[in-house]
Amino acid sequence: MSTVRMSPVKPRDQRPAWDTLKPMPKSLVSDRHPIIIGHRGAKGLAPENTLSAFELAAELNIDGVEFDVQRTQDGHLIVFHDENVTRTTDGSGLVETLSLETIKTLDAGRRFDPRFRGERIPTLREAFEFLLQTRLLLFIELKEPWRYPGIEAEIATLIREYDLIERVQVRSFYHDALHTIYHLDPEIALSGLWLDRLPSDDEVTFKTINARFQLYTPENIAHIHHRGQLATAWVVNDPDTARNLISAGIDGLTTDYPDRLHKLIELQP
Repeated sequence: MSTVRMSPVKPRDQRPAWDTLKPMPKSLVSDRHPIIIGHRGAKGLAPENTLSAFELAAELNIDGVEFDVQRTQDGHLIVFHDENVTRTTDGSGLVETLSLETIKTLDAGRRFDPRFRGERIPTLREAFEFLLQTRLLLFIELKEPWRYPGIEAEIATLIREYDLIERVQVRSFYHDALHTIYHLDPEIALSGLWLDRLPSDDEVTFKTINARFQLYTPENIAHIHHRGQLATAWVVNDPDTARNLISAGIDGLTTDYPDRLHKLIELQP
């Protein structure tokens, strides 16, 4: 796995006008706060970034799913996280060097559990077609877009083609890619990902911050809200951690185990 190379925050005069930015989409299944987002579908319960994981997330009645998009050697967008297929499939090689035909021969389920044997890596079109049958929100992460010139335009075009504008937020550590998407289609909601710190007041760009849960405190969540932003956290699997973040006012929790957080939040007074 490569190191995240976050792009620098643009000067204020190069950022989108605040009142033109879309907020995080609203849940179609609940008014719970925070919303529950399945990490890579439901990574702890089914093979990550597969249709089986999305199906399970929909059955759990959570609010949305997060998943990653990359591009094959022959130009097809696929839902996959790692730059190399070795960890989660029976194959090997970099995604960007493999054709879709090769990708489609790989078993993406057996390593998770034998009962998922034969699970395939979905294309982004296949994922959209499946998710259109659900009420899940779609949180799409651009994985290392610098590897795939033009991927922003391809994703923006497909979001429009499938009429998913009101259900999508695009996320990335590479904020330049988010600026590209904004200029292509300002109706698409965006969120900057943050790994080892939260943005300062001078770095506020998008209306949602998505950061590692360890970075949040009640004080900085309150300050984020005061700035007019929402705060979402990843990856929250421990119920006690979730309780603390809920008490602090977090707006969204991304988790490998959405069943745990669903039960927890439903029990909240």
